[in-house]
Amino acid sequence: MLSCKEQKALSRMQKAARGRLSRVLVFCLLPTAYCLLFSGCRRDMQDQPKAIAYRENSFYKDGTGSRPLVEGTVPRGYLRADRELYLGKKSTSGNQQGPMLTQPAGGQPTAPQVQLPTSPVNAASANPYPDDVETFPFAITRDDMKRGQERFNIYCAVCHGMTGYGDGIVARRGFNQPSPANYHQDRLRQAPIGHFYDVMTNGWGAMPSYASQVSVEDRWRIAAYIRALQLSQMKPETNPNARVGGIK
Repeated sequence: MLSCKEQKALSRMQKAARGRLSRVLVFCLLPTAYCLLFSGCRRDMQDQPKAIAYRENSFYKDGTGSRPLVEGTVPRGYLRADRELYLGKKSTSGNQQGPMLTQPAGGQPTAPQVQLPTSPVNAASANPYPDDVETFPFAITRDDMKRGQERFNIYCAVCHGMTGYGDGIVARRGFNQPSPANYHQDRLRQAPIGHFYDVMTNGWGAMPSYASQVSVEDRWRIAAYIRALQLSQMKPETNPNARVGGIK
């Protein structure tokens, strides 16, 4: 028979042994549990195949991840529905056969392409620019004229000269093959106002497009100031009642 003290000591030893056994079982079972957890965890959210802009993607036939815009997509605020205002072209004009220009630069990425006359332009032509508007799409005020003069002096006078004779500082310093246009020749005196807007929008000859530097409204204001320059250099006795491109 065990004494009371011996029984208590034995009980404590048994409890300690069971505690050690429990800890051993826990340490043995934890790795197993973690292995089961790792086997059930996948990284599809991170590694899933997806299209990333500007990266190669074998899912599409062209091999690129960036997808082209749907044909006819128009950015918000760039509808350009007013053909006369944004292109300087008549809204009711027919389709001409002729070489196509590129998209107007700057703030008109969705503007339709425009056409130029197929035959050489000369003073004897009845209407070398049949598609260009002949009047301004909005009323030109004194403030508009001042703004047009300011923009002309910044962007145009360096080549075309302060009075429009094509004798700007750039031309005088050697960039004169071909020479900048002289606004006072008969061809440009008789050209419709939309022609000047079109040239500023799309460029002409050696002149690049200024659509990215000059806003739509400012291009019309510059065109108005060009008309004022032309009128200022006309002799009154030649034709006092002449009407030049939308300004009388």
